[in-house]
Amino acid sequence: MAEANPRDGYFSMGLNTLKVPVQLFAENRKKICEKLKQTPGVPAGSVILLQGGGDQGVCEGDSSDVGPIFRQESYFHWCFGVLEPDFYGAIDVATGRSILYQPRLAEDYAIIMGHIPTPEEVKERYRVDEVRYVDELPDHVRSVAGATVPTLLLLEGPNTDSGKVTRPAAFDGMSEFAVDRKILHHQMAECRVTKT
Repeated sequence: MAEANPRDGYFSMGLNTLKVPVQLFAENRKKICEKLKQTPGVPAGSVILLQGGGDQGVCEGDSSDVGPIFRQESYFHWCFGVLEPDFYGAIDVATGRSILYQPRLAEDYAIIMGHIPTPEEVKERYRVDEVRYVDELPDHVRSVAGATVPTLLLLEGPNTDSGKVTRPAAFDGMSEFAVDRKILHHQMAECRVTKT
């Protein structure tokens, strides 16, 4: 397996490239929470929920064992710095507490892809407050905002350059939560305009 990235608290794209401290992503999370706290209409007990990009797998009809090159969803990467596919991330707006939900991979995944990081390793790598598995998300996210069932702030809106619309997070059991698809996109896009 390739060298873990980020490593030792830094994100890098290889030799002779800029080493970016993963603390930058924590600063980005803090920035969006502060912006949302100042935004009228944000419900108490709000939790930002983002879904990272998904693994594309091997292309149909492709006889090779190599799938398409994965690129992380940019808003998700801005908040968490995660490079792997199929992750979710949550941020409690009131406290800034950050949680990553990693996919639970079968042990045989390691035969081809190498070591499967544990939640503890993912927590250290991305410097978040907590790491759980994606299959725990529906039950766990209920407790993120404390005693109240949170309102999930989902990212949905157009990219003004490409016209593509961001895909809001989705998971089984989401219908049990209040969701808001209008507030987050504009506020996060505004935060991303000014580089950290």
